[in-house]
Amino acid sequence: MSSHAFRAALRSTARFAPQRNLLASTSSSVAPRQALFSLRQTARSYASHAPHTTPAAHHSDSDAVWVIGSLLVFGPLIYKLTAPPPKKTSESDHHQKKEKKEEAVEEAVEEEEEETAAAAAVPAATKHEKDYYPYILIGAGTASFAAMEAIREKDPSAAILIIGNEDIGPYMRPPLSKEMWFNKEEETTKSLSFKDWQGKERNIVLHGKETIQSIDQEALEKIESAESGVKLLTGSTVENLNIAEQSLTLNNGKVLKYGKILLATGGIPKTLPVLQGAGEGKVTTFRSVEDFKKLHSLVNSADKKIVIVGGGFLGSELAVAVSHFGKEKNVKVTQIFPEDGNMGLVFPRYLSKWTTSQVEQEGVDVKANSRVASTKAVGEQVELTLENGEKVLADHVVVAVGIEANVELAKKAGLELDEHRGGVVVNAELQARRNVYCAGDMTSFHDVTLGRRRVEHYDNAILGGRVAGQNMASDNLHKVYKHQSMFWSDLGPHIGYEAVGILDSNLSTV
Repeated sequence: MSSHAFRAALRSTARFAPQRNLLASTSSSVAPRQALFSLRQTARSYASHAPHTTPAAHHSDSDAVWVIGSLLVFGPLIYKLTAPPPKKTSESDHHQKKEKKEEAVEEAVEEEEEETAAAAAVPAATKHEKDYYPYILIGAGTASFAAMEAIREKDPSAAILIIGNEDIGPYMRPPLSKEMWFNKEEETTKSLSFKDWQGKERNIVLHGKETIQSIDQEALEKIESAESGVKLLTGSTVENLNIAEQSLTLNNGKVLKYGKILLATGGIPKTLPVLQGAGEGKVTTFRSVEDFKKLHSLVNSADKKIVIVGGGFLGSELAVAVSHFGKEKNVKVTQIFPEDGNMGLVFPRYLSKWTTSQVEQEGVDVKANSRVASTKAVGEQVELTLENGEKVLADHVVVAVGIEANVELAKKAGLELDEHRGGVVVNAELQARRNVYCAGDMTSFHDVTLGRRRVEHYDNAILGGRVAGQNMASDNLHKVYKHQSMFWSDLGPHIGYEAVGILDSNLSTV
């Protein structure tokens, strides 16, 4: 394409300039755009062809200068003709933009506040002085376990130390005289597992949301600062409690300080002085895992004679359970108690008699209305002489005549004791003194329905421990213990009962 043709195209485009107002007033701006399209096509066509070398090549320099000058003059004009008109910003648009900016700023501020609040909700690790624990729970039973879970729910960063005299964590005691004796596999018994009456596999060791780390006294000594979490000090007892200084002394002499403390020391099995002459190791009580293991191992041997003294909850449950377990090994079980029948202190007479008949059907030799007058060792066995003169030989004697509240530590600390019922006197919030709480078997509390009571049941330990833990974890919470605990007993898988409140054979039966 020659330079003359290119200039002609530019001039044809330029002719539209005087008509801009006319074009703007019409509904179409196609003409100038078409002209621009034509110009672009012409330019592309021009640029795509190599220049021709002709005798007239001496005009090329002047032509190039003319083309550049035309572009400089007409380029801005073409851009103005083809560019879209600028948008007019109305006052409402301005306000909308301003509002959007303000909303964006507010959202950013809210997000920052939420992040700050979330960060504040997770408290930083608190550095405690050595041997200080915000929460110490004395006793590693069900009451302490329930209190521990309640504390951690309200205070997730809490550092808790549980002190127990056994080498095992918190566990359920009821299965030790019931389901554990109906295991068929030895390995299951060793692992402390059992099947409940519905056939569900369970374990007596309590497991919850929290991980409990077991430590001994040596490991405790190495801890420089209590950290968030739960630690269980096993095989240890507390010798002294100083409430004024909020400190305690362990059996190895180590002193620990606390913020708040729970006493859940449970009960101590009662013994009978008349059995003291039976010989060392021949008479035991039954309350702990070790007691279960010892009796279970003994009954595993053939032709053993077991005497159980006591006709209440524990004595009757054990008599049925041990008799059932030892049938195949020719184990003989004799049960001795002073009442008219099994559960004679809690059941009406007719029901007690019926229960005794059921126990006897399980193979137990029941000696009701009987007391042990004396005992003596005869070789490897124990000879028990009853008040009526009858003599009974036994390889082992189990005493199951109830428990008494373990208040030795509380007594040393100067806490108020219930001389009539036993146990530590607490208020409706299970508090004995400021920052000192109690739960479980050793607690004398005010029952809003039945008056002051001391209850030795699993349900009471769990619910009482929970209320104590909730109150410990909050200075502003004063939860009253109103729960009316239930209790149950099973004489094997076929005979059982559940009750609420006070069950006493002296009460009227309706």
